Amino acid sequence: MKNKVLLLGSTGKMGTALMRVFKDGYSIIGKNSRDFDASDFVQVGNLIEEHRPDIVLNTVAFLGIDPCEQDPIGAFKINTLYPKCLAELSGERDFLLVHFSTDAVFSDKQEDFCKEGDIPCPLNVYGLTKYGGDCFVQNIAKEFYIFRVSILFGETNKETQFVEKMLKKIKSGQKVLKIADDIISSPSYSQDIAREARRIVETKLPFGLYHIGNKGRASLFDLMQEIVRNLGLDVRVEHCSYKDFPFIGVKNTCTPLESQKLKPLRPWQEAVKEYCSHIKEDYK
Repeated sequence: MKNKVLLLGSTGKMGTALMRVFKDGYSIIGKNSRDFDASDFVQVGNLIEEHRPDIVLNTVAFLGIDPCEQDPIGAFKINTLYPKCLAELSGERDFLLVHFSTDAVFSDKQEDFCKEGDIPCPLNVYGLTKYGGDCFVQNIAKEFYIFRVSILFGETNKETQFVEKMLKKIKSGQKVLKIADDIISSPSYSQDIAREARRIVETKLPFGLYHIGNKGRASLFDLMQEIVRNLGLDVRVEHCSYKDFPFIGVKNTCTPLESQKLKPLRPWQEAVKEYCSHIKEDYK
């Protein structure tokens, strides 16, 4: 069994879940931005050479629509050229590359879900650079999985993504949250995604691209309302539009994911219930 795993991006939300899920039965080494610079490809190569992994799990990304618009070169290096580097190294060093991508590679799909066979059409620099990374991995790596995921909720020490930003506002005493009801995706629990990723690797499903997510679709408003309800908080969640807030890049407003290859995971509402049971003590 190939059991030496190098997890790149180990302290992010997805990385935290993967560390937990792969810790039993695998020898897993976690690395983050304090350990290496993903834009320094010599350094990346040295890291691979030092640890000689059987499997590389990559969750590193230049996140955020507006940050990518403001620094497109940085986004291109991290989201496109860095996965290209990993894809090349996977052939040279003979490891399985598991690369995490995003629903942001698609334009809006109001009437249906985005499936693996749909043609990406990025609307912004973030989506474009992530799609570039997907293309390099698909065309260079011999043994690879690309897992596209949507908006994530899950345990993390960081407060830089949507759910964590809203929870931070609640902790600071804010009693009313205005949340966009016109941004629709497939909210997914990082722990569920990590478990499915391990299952795919261990059952040796055909290499390639997979959409992984909890079943269903929801707006950002729906997601936060469900979290607030499950936490039993005295907080009012109010409808608004994403247009009510300042933004730079074009928004993906409807990109729910569905797989043509995998059975759907449990409904997102069930996953939210479990997630909230783990963090509820922090909000008493």
